[in-house]
Amino acid sequence: MNLPKLFQKKNEDDRSVKVQRMDAQRKNIQKPAKVKKMEAVKKTARKSDESRFAWWHNARQYLREVSSELRKVVWPSRKETIGSTSVVLVIVALSGVFLGIVDLILSRLVRLIVG
Repeated sequence: MNLPKLFQKKNEDDRSVKVQRMDAQRKNIQKPAKVKKMEAVKKTARKSDESRFAWWHNARQYLREVSSELRKVVWPSRKETIGSTSVVLVIVALSGVFLGIVDLILSRLVRLIVG
């Protein structure tokens, strides 16, 4: 191993040579060809049979996709469903009682003010 070479400072000339090499490499890299505009594609007339049954094919495809998505759903158990439903019913009942009391108080205040 040659230690003096490791600790020598590099000359500016060495750097300029490397820069020149890098520039030459960059110039040699080919740029991608420009994409030409595509000519307008002429639409061909559909056959009458294809257009008649296209909606049927689309509907069947849609129903297949819906059924495959429904298979992925994780449905709650009966116990979870009953628990969630009971929580909703209790909250609705409490909200109804609260709004009924507020309505009663406000209606009596309006009667006192109006006469």
